[in-house]
Amino acid sequence: MEGLNVALEAARDQRIFKGIDIPYGGLTISHLFYIDDALFVGEWSQSNLKNLACILQCFQVTSGLKVNCHKSKVFGIGVSELESTNWANILGCVSGTLPFNYRGVPVGANVNLAKIEDR
Repeated sequence: MEGLNVALEAARDQRIFKGIDIPYGGLTISHLFYIDDALFVGEWSQSNLKNLACILQCFQVTSGLKVNCHKSKVFGIGVSELESTNWANILGCVSGTLPFNYRGVPVGANVNLAKIEDR
């Protein structure tokens, strides 16, 4: 995973893979790793997604590790379900819908409603 981290950081620094810029902090987030899970965050563009697919393919060839496409999902925020599905096919995975849970944390949910429901 360290090799994938280095490759993604280099791709982000060279603007091959465009992450998300965090306002007021000067930081750009492109990926998060936790044990054997990876979460990729980036600009919603076909070229960005194709570049991510190439990076993952190179990682697979060099490391022998393969992304489990059956467990992988693409989430498009503010785009149609059809567009999200079409772009997920580029990576060979399925389109997911918001909200979803990642490691027990709700993503894309209205946090205020989630707190009310938990009470």
